[in-house]
Amino acid sequence: MPRRPKYPPYVNIKIPRDLVEVWETNLMDMLFTEKEAEIAKRIIKYIKENERIYPDEYKQIINGNVEKVRYFRVLRKMVSLGLLKRGKDSSYILSEEFALKLGAMLEKWKAITG
Repeated sequence: MPRRPKYPPYVNIKIPRDLVEVWETNLMDMLFTEKEAEIAKRIIKYIKENERIYPDEYKQIINGNVEKVRYFRVLRKMVSLGLLKRGKDSSYILSEEFALKLGAMLEKWKAITG
C-alpha cells in the first residue's frame, strides 16, 4: 500500500516588486522554479485534455527519475496552493481554491487600507 502524500502547510511565493513585471511574468514562473514551472504547465495541460490525472499517469508527463522526484514535489505544492484538489479514485483535478485564497487576502488588505 502506498504512503499517503504529505502536503506542505505553507508555500512561499516570490512576488516581483515591479507591477509591470507581475503582469508580464507567467503565474507558474512566480510560483515555482523554472524546471518546476515546466512540469506544472505539463500537469495542467494534461488535466485540461483528460479532465483529471490519476497517480499512475505521471509516466506520460515526465522523463526519467530526476523529473519523477520533481513531479511529485510540484504536485504536492500545487495541492497545497489550491491549484489542484483530490478527485475520485485518488485522481487530481483543477481547483478554484487558489483564486479563493487570493480573494480572501485581497479582502483583508482592503479592510486594512479602509
